[in-house]
Amino acid sequence: MGSLEHLVDIHVDRCIGCTRCMRVCPTEAIRIQNNKVNLMEERCIYCGNCISNCHKNAYKVTSDSFANLLKHKLNVVLLPISIYGMVSNTEELNAVYQTLYNYGFDEVFDLSIITQILSEKTDYMLSDNNDKTYILSQCPSIIRLIQLKYPSMLNHLLPFAFPFEIGAKMARKLFSKKYNLNEINIGISYVSECLSNFIAIKKPIDKAKSNVDYVFLFNDLFKNINAIKNTNFNKQVAKKGIQFGKVGAIEKTTNIKEYLSVDGINRVSDVLEKVYLDSFSHIKIIEAYSCVGGCIGGNFTVENTYLSKWKINHFSQGLSDEESEKYVESYRNYLEGSDWYFKEEIKGKDPFKLSDNINQSLIKMNKINEILKKLPNIDCCACGSPSCRALAEDIVNNHKTIEDCVVLYKNQGGSYES
Repeated sequence: MGSLEHLVDIHVDRCIGCTRCMRVCPTEAIRIQNNKVNLMEERCIYCGNCISNCHKNAYKVTSDSFANLLKHKLNVVLLPISIYGMVSNTEELNAVYQTLYNYGFDEVFDLSIITQILSEKTDYMLSDNNDKTYILSQCPSIIRLIQLKYPSMLNHLLPFAFPFEIGAKMARKLFSKKYNLNEINIGISYVSECLSNFIAIKKPIDKAKSNVDYVFLFNDLFKNINAIKNTNFNKQVAKKGIQFGKVGAIEKTTNIKEYLSVDGINRVSDVLEKVYLDSFSHIKIIEAYSCVGGCIGGNFTVENTYLSKWKINHFSQGLSDEESEKYVESYRNYLEGSDWYFKEEIKGKDPFKLSDNINQSLIKMNKINEILKKLPNIDCCACGSPSCRALAEDIVNNHKTIEDCVVLYKNQGGSYES
């Protein structure tokens, strides 16, 4: 148990052991010990539910320092598509650009270009594949969930890399040519709307080094945005691409009819369970997001999710189809084919196994079942484990004792003696 290698720190003086974060963790990666939170990193999928539900602000995510920008001759920032859930017109988008320039960035690259091209590639790929259900892979937490709980389904993932990784490659190549600079002199930054993307850059899923050099938090940079008139920055926005800021983009950007859109990590887990059982064989693609609403519902966004959906649709209506197509066309063949895919194979994990030895695993499983018979099975979480079964497992693994069960103690008159 640890603190995510200091990417996410826990203020122990703020934590009161209330179990709120533990209750909403989809992979049971949190325990309460000595009235303080403890994280089981090997089980964490970085969905950020713990951060969003902590009313004491005990979790602290630290972004990179702006001093790092001084290391490069040119600094490019990748604009997340979730920004369109915060702006409703061009004047407000101008304010976003001005804010980024004020922070020290020289160029802004809009990731809506990347997401629109990815939708086209997805449409093309699925037009020739009817043998299985694919899963849209733009949410790192969803991939980590599959790695942990459904590793046999990893071959259902679309093979495309995350938009910010592809965008970093494209931006570095684009501005290297524009400014006649060596690519190593260009710094690439990303403004992350969620913990999932933040960690995916710091600890890439495919274990390859990220193409993004630095990552900053959305709510640190965009707390208050006011419209700027009479200023028009060079903005290249893909009309269909910005739809990927919210759940339901597949319907609006592709010709795929047999699709399913689902958001919220627990609902996604339920759907993946059905895919695992082959209950959705007639569906071509599942568009899945850890955050409710999609990327606009990220842990670090600052706008109401439902209002953000309206803003994306409103902004999209004001964009020209012809102008948007002109922008996208200039980038379709800018990268090599392999640049659009994950660098390495994504492999499954097994953090829930009880032992490397199968005989020991069976012995432990029997012990867990025996302990579970003694527990009340009401999953009250008062013991500091997320369920009675989790407590039984923790007891067998010597992390807790049966005396930690408050209900059992009370029901036996304040004694654990039968």
